[in-house]
Amino acid sequence: MPETASAIVIGGGIVGTSIAHYLAAGGQSDVLLLERDSVADHATGKTGGLIRMHYTNPHDAALALRSRDVYAGWGDEIGGDAGFNNTGFLFIVGHADRARLEQNVKMLQGVGVDTTVIGPEDVLQMQPFFRVDDIGGAAYEPRGGYADGYLAATGMARRARELGVTVRQDTEVTAIEVAGGRVVAVQTADGRIEAPVICVAAGAWSARLALTAGVELPVGATRLFAGALERPPALPETHMTVIDRSIGTYFHPDTGATTMMGLGPAEVRERRPRVELDADDPAIPDDWLVAGAARMVRRIPAMAEAGWRRTWTEVDGITADGHMLLGETAEAQGLYVAAGMSGSGFKTGPAVGMCMAELMLEGAASTVDITPFRISRFDEGEEIPGEVVYQSRPPADLWGE
Repeated sequence: MPETASAIVIGGGIVGTSIAHYLAAGGQSDVLLLERDSVADHATGKTGGLIRMHYTNPHDAALALRSRDVYAGWGDEIGGDAGFNNTGFLFIVGHADRARLEQNVKMLQGVGVDTTVIGPEDVLQMQPFFRVDDIGGAAYEPRGGYADGYLAATGMARRARELGVTVRQDTEVTAIEVAGGRVVAVQTADGRIEAPVICVAAGAWSARLALTAGVELPVGATRLFAGALERPPALPETHMTVIDRSIGTYFHPDTGATTMMGLGPAEVRERRPRVELDADDPAIPDDWLVAGAARMVRRIPAMAEAGWRRTWTEVDGITADGHMLLGETAEAQGLYVAAGMSGSGFKTGPAVGMCMAELMLEGAASTVDITPFRISRFDEGEEIPGEVVYQSRPPADLWGE
């Protein structure tokens, strides 16, 4: 174990590995990446993996757009394969949200996102096995799809190593030391490591770790559930990647004849179990299984013959406004944070890595302006608003109660 480093990144998910990679690519030597367990072991390894640019604010959309280019060109930029599949992406809304969808798509087009509004008849033409009578419209992104979290994070870590980053797995950071108003070292189970620059990208554990440095991060934790359904023979071999806001679910084709799905943002966060960060993963609740299956059948009736292949759960960091924290802390110079990703870590991870590396090396991010994600925004009363707020929620019969 080294006793010093020029920069330490804590966390081996897509965000942490990307930051370490782009630091080294930007010329920083002696970068150390520390991961408590294994690279991609937590939220990244269990991500839904959606690659899409549909957000209700331009800041997240810009990060997702730049990241999409990385995923699509992974072989040339990073090397190897991140499992990117360009299936095309649909963001579906109910009839009450059609006007809001059109407004949001105009904003996204202004950011540079290739997206258009289509009607239910167009959705049916693209996916003839969908039920469309409750669809008011959809935003279609021909460049959207999904990728593999494990392949992406481990591939980014491999490329980081090739650029000189030292990656230490099974190394838990227990505390961050601050002296004279600046960060000086981390304490690990294996010893102390001095560094003048430290970046916390430890997912749901980031707030607890930052607190050891006297920094209170407005980051909580929520538990996410997902699963894979085996498609019946009546359905085609593949389908598009979808966020269905009208029924509160998201899904994409997965390995073989399976469809990965999760319950979407229409779920009230308070409905999820209280998160104990060090507890074992709980069993998937029965009401989640019922609601998940019911929503899939609502959109794809033939999925009534599908069966659960497997399910899984993981915790993710979340903030009060549902947007990430990116920046240097006010309390400790040299201590940076990329946390509270709120479900957007994977699809924005490469661009977040670029921006954080630029901030740490040059004093400001140039790839995307990340000022709106600053840690102090909550104290300043400048939370990130959605330019559009979709109103529709799942019908009562799809709650699984």
